[in-house]
This record gives sequence, C-alpha cells and structure tokens, in this order.
Amino acid sequence: MIWGVYELDVIADDSLGRFVSRWYGLPDRPRRDLDLPPGLPAALADWHRVASRYSLPLSRDHVMLAPADLTESAGLVRFWSGTDDWYSYAPGPTDPLVVESDTIETGLPLSRFLVYAAVYEATYTPLHGFVCLSPDPDGLRQVQLRLRELDDPLWHWPSPDTRYYGDDDLLAHLGPDRIVISARHRDALGRFDNLNLPWTWDSRTP
Repeated sequence: MIWGVYELDVIADDSLGRFVSRWYGLPDRPRRDLDLPPGLPAALADWHRVASRYSLPLSRDHVMLAPADLTESAGLVRFWSGTDDWYSYAPGPTDPLVVESDTIETGLPLSRFLVYAAVYEATYTPLHGFVCLSPDPDGLRQVQLRLRELDDPLWHWPSPDTRYYGDDDLLAHLGPDRIVISARHRDALGRFDNLNLPWTWDSRTP
C-alpha cells in the first residue's frame, strides 16, 4: 500500500513542517529564537524556523539566503538562488507571488513555493536514489506504476509534462526527459531493481 504523502497532496499551512519531519525525521537541534528582520513574509520565517532545527541543510542544490542577507533590488527580494536561476518576491504582500530570475511570473505564492522548494531539494540532492536521463517510454511507465502521482496542482509546475510522485519513503520527478528518484533509505530503492533501467546515477554503485 502506498501512503504517507498526504501533506503534499493538498498543500496547507503546515505542509512544510509535516513534510520535513517525515522525510528527515525528528529535529536534531533545539528550538531557538531567530533574529528575523521585520517585514519578512510569514512563510519564509517559517522555513527558517524549521530549517534551524536540522543540522542537515534543507536546501543543498540551491542556496536559501539567510534572513540577514536579504536585500531589495529593483523592487524584488531574492531568497533562493541556484547556478542558473534565482527566485524573488516583491515585498509588501502577506504572501507575495514568486518571480523566477527577475522576469518570469511563476504564479505561485511564497507559501506554496517553499513547499515545492523543500520537495525539490529532497528529490534532487538525495543520499539514496537513481537518475535516468531520456528514459524509454516503457521504462518511464514502469516507474510511474510503482509510485503515486502527488495530487496538488503545485506538482505540475514548472512543466505539466514532468510531475512529482511519491510515497512514505520515496520521491520522484518523472517526465519524458528524466527519471529522478530519491529515497529516505537504501532499501526503498529495491522496488525498481527488476526494471533494468540504464541508470545515469545509482547511489548504491561505488
């Protein structure tokens, strides 16, 4: 039975905290007061409070800027930055919309986008997982059959051709150009052993 992704099927105010605690386990750091700047959106403040409880950074592919490093430029505040992309919001609204690379309107409010960011990071920076680029359609279908597509429309972004799937121990980003699978533990990967897919990366291979 596939279960355990309910906090991602319908994104709610507590989805970020519930996902992080399920995926990474109980916090390994004590709760502490953070020096958060005035005007910081509540969703971003919540991210930093949750992240402060874990020694493993929640953002490892992109950089989640520290609250003290947030500055406004041309009416936007950059908060999450990768090698080739970055994400910003316009200060003022309680839950501002996120802008990609200063020009592309994502249509996502910050509260929903940060849940996406947490799942993206867990999927694309795993300790245990697989990657297969340009899979054949049958191989992709076989992987899809072993997982369940996440229900919330958030997981159709940024391309409806590439969707997020999961269960209690696995996350996956699947589409015609990729199979990316992340597991909470090594044993969860055994579900895909009989598929004989040409993995570009297999965490179990030295």
